[in-house]
Amino acid sequence: MPIDELKDQHDDGPASGPRKAVVIGGAGFLGSRLVAMLGGGDGSFEPPPDWPRFDHVHVLDLASFSEAPKPKQQRESRGIHLSSATGDVRSKDDLRAALRGAHTVFHLASLVDVGLKRNPAIEETNVSGTRNVIEVCQELGIPFLVYTSTEDVVFSETPVSGGDESLPYPSKPLHDYVRTKIEGERAVRAADEERGLRTCAIRPVHIYGPNDPHAMVQSLEAFAERRVPFLLGSGAARFDVVHVDNVVHAHLLAAARLHDPATCDRVAGGAYFVGEGQAVNYFEFCRPYAEACGIEMPRVRLPGPAVLLLAHAMELVHRVTRAEVPFHRFHYHILVKDFFFSNARAERDLGYAPLVSKERGKAQTIEWLRTLAPFS
Repeated sequence: MPIDELKDQHDDGPASGPRKAVVIGGAGFLGSRLVAMLGGGDGSFEPPPDWPRFDHVHVLDLASFSEAPKPKQQRESRGIHLSSATGDVRSKDDLRAALRGAHTVFHLASLVDVGLKRNPAIEETNVSGTRNVIEVCQELGIPFLVYTSTEDVVFSETPVSGGDESLPYPSKPLHDYVRTKIEGERAVRAADEERGLRTCAIRPVHIYGPNDPHAMVQSLEAFAERRVPFLLGSGAARFDVVHVDNVVHAHLLAAARLHDPATCDRVAGGAYFVGEGQAVNYFEFCRPYAEACGIEMPRVRLPGPAVLLLAHAMELVHRVTRAEVPFHRFHYHILVKDFFFSNARAERDLGYAPLVSKERGKAQTIEWLRTLAPFS
């Protein structure tokens, strides 16, 4: 795919002159918030002093990047240059054009697909694409790479309650998406110290917040349309959530620790779970948002064993008909069993603590949901 990158005086080289950050996947939900924070935020708070400073931010994404007015105003007031290009991580030529002159690369691009139909693009994007990013960083002499992983790299049939980074990757991943994210993270971590590249992986838990086009909206639409007739499980299972700005905060802290010779060796090659200590039952997490939008949630609970039976039945339907099904064992283990983590290592090594409180995150998200046509 052709690149139409905006050139400027900041493209001299990664080791000298002004610093350039490249955000791969910067047009997405998390990526656009990272770009905004790299530009100085949106005026809602003053960027912490331990965030790294860049003079030029470049966005690479399959989709065109569009900057919101408030972040643009903040960025321009700080004299930070922004450019963007459309391109694909599956193309090394696209990556070379975008990454040339970069000091730090944030690799967020990923394909999330937990359906049962085989999707070759997951492998091409999450594994081959990530390897391309690593190889081009090394080829161009880029010193720092921060990779967006996921809590799902330790997902298995075994529940996780307050898990930490000592958890192993599962020997038999339950889904292709899980496998490809494991392989992508492994590649990034293994590349640390190869050809001068230092790397770090951030493992966000379930991300929420304003402008999330995926899980939050889809769940509320399903409740509103009565496509979810039951609450799944006993209600005791706990599931981690984290505000998008807190995930951005962790990425920027990781970059800062990589940049600092005093802390680089501690964090480089590592992986960090990032949440906010808000492990709740997923349906109870959704409840205040549903209530704010006037949506009635189901009242009847389907017990765990019945949910597992339903998951197996859905998988049988898929095997017989090859049709995509809305529910299978991946969802069962996420929604009916514990799956939450500790932030202790990120707190210790990165200095991480949530910037956005649970209360503020909820208020922001409700305010945004009420502006959407289906819920206004």
